[in-house]
Amino acid sequence: MPAVSKAQQRFMGMVYAVKKGEMSAPSAEVATAAASMKKKDAKDFASTKHKGLPDKKEVKEIYSGSNQANAERIKRNDADKKRFAKADARMKFGKFYDKAKQARDSLRPGEVKRYDKKLGKWVSNKD
Repeated sequence: MPAVSKAQQRFMGMVYAVKKGEMSAPSAEVATAAASMKKKDAKDFASTKHKGLPDKKEVKEIYSGSNQANAERIKRNDADKKRFAKADARMKFGKFYDKAKQARDSLRPGEVKRYDKKLGKWVSNKD
């Protein structure tokens, strides 16, 4: 099976050299590929000529459905984010955020706060 790009051919050349014992594996990817392939398969990939091959194979993203449907779906998602932004921000802190804030400032049982001049702030006897 021929290589589909120059990069794949070079990679398989390293794998083939590792399989033959001419070099040690330069990376973990080469070592795992060499362990999982037959020597003949690596040779078939490595012996591919460079002429007419791209440097790297271009990967095209494939979406289910048409591009028009995807564009509409993305627009709808953006509109929903914008529409619910205020509600999401409100729910981020929860329903009882104000009560929790108030409870944090109140005194605990047996607690007395005094002003410390050195620190310049109120200090609790419970801390």
